Amino acid sequence: MFTETVECVDKDLARLLETARSGELPVARLKDLIAASRSWEAKVAALQTDVARLIAARERHGDGGASVLRNQAGKSKLQARRSLGAAEALDEMPGLRSAVDSGEVPLANAERLADAARRTNPETVDSATDLVAMAKELPPDRFAREIGAWTQRHQIDHGHDDWLNKRRRRYLRTWKQQDGMVRLDGLLDPETGTRICSRLEGTAEELRRQDQQAARTGNSPAASASDGPAGDGPAGSQGSAAASGPVGGEETRSWDQLRADALDLLTSGEAKDRGSSSGRPKAEVIVVADIGVLTGDNPAGRCEIPGTGPVPPAVLQRIACDAQLTGLIFADGKPLYHGATVRTATTKQWRALIARDGGCIGCGAEPNRCHAHHVIPYAQSRRTDIENLVLVCWRCHHNIHDHHWQVTHQNGKPALKPPDPQTPPNPADEGGHSHSSGNARRPRPSRSPQPTRDRTRPAPSRPNPGHPASSPDPPRQPAPALFNP
Repeated sequence: MFTETVECVDKDLARLLETARSGELPVARLKDLIAASRSWEAKVAALQTDVARLIAARERHGDGGASVLRNQAGKSKLQARRSLGAAEALDEMPGLRSAVDSGEVPLANAERLADAARRTNPETVDSATDLVAMAKELPPDRFAREIGAWTQRHQIDHGHDDWLNKRRRRYLRTWKQQDGMVRLDGLLDPETGTRICSRLEGTAEELRRQDQQAARTGNSPAASASDGPAGDGPAGSQGSAAASGPVGGEETRSWDQLRADALDLLTSGEAKDRGSSSGRPKAEVIVVADIGVLTGDNPAGRCEIPGTGPVPPAVLQRIACDAQLTGLIFADGKPLYHGATVRTATTKQWRALIARDGGCIGCGAEPNRCHAHHVIPYAQSRRTDIENLVLVCWRCHHNIHDHHWQVTHQNGKPALKPPDPQTPPNPADEGGHSHSSGNARRPRPSRSPQPTRDRTRPAPSRPNPGHPASSPDPPRQPAPALFNP
């Protein structure tokens, strides 16, 4: 009976694979097959882990079943250890165990929940219905962010010990290879790593633009990087700047090569942290936190570096000692901002987008690799309000403009979905935009809309001459004392 059951399952899967590869099934059936296979995959993973544990117990392996998973299931040592650890934690969480066995929660998310149980306690995790619901719906990468923030809020020290452990593990090593090339290897805590990556990405982007400008003008990027008035800067600075560009005859630099040259430029001391014309800071670490975390009234509130993960309140207090604080007002989880009537996002809007979206709404790419996309094209709306902007990486931006992906909302947050094959794209949309009329929120009209003026005429005088493109400020509400000068 057992052998017949295994052979029957194997043949059924083989027939499904053959049918799918034939190309005869419609797209709707193929999607159903993918959704069903997710449950099968979770059940198979639970089956492998439990059987491996049973074999190890009967044969007294002493490793909990890790060798069985490696040899029989083909898992790596790390995968086997994580699967067994999750299975042991699930023994103390019967509610979650039932969801995993039924295939509702994938094993990767179950492993995250098991880790959260070790850091807090199993009863709290098992009784957190909202957490289990997210584990059923979210893919592992997005669930990892949510479970990280949840775990910190429910730890006694709000993650401070974990943070100190990460800080102790930081290192940076350099050594020369036999061919003379220099290798770097390191591990950085989230705060330091985010800060360094922000500088590297910003400087690399500036070098990329220099390469593009040089290609248009016919000059070499190296010469473009070193151009400047005679005698400007300390002696030898021009030669150092030129070294950050390609040498003669070198091909266009890849993004990895730009990062390497950016590191050279940053360590030379010549690079400066300055914002771009779009208002996007070149090197900045944004920490989003509830006001209660800063004041100490609610240490379990939201406190995180978007795109990186949660940070303990103690770390935020230290950062706040020599950082600029910007007050952002939220209502019902939604940021309330006064949008500006300019095409590009301002610095304040960029910070607000990071606080709200955390990264690319499509693939989750880090904020420093994203653009601010207009949900309704600027040519149609003539507005750059925060509700009309979302963060997307260059690839997802390309999908929106050229492949008609749609901006929608899931659980109150913006997201991307592929185009509906039943609904042809509207050729009237500018730049290939495609908007979800049913799910995407249309931005609310501004309380004081600004008429579109003739750009050839001088702008009328405004209350704030430092921001000629912004509309008048609304009546200010009393700010918390924390943000008063």
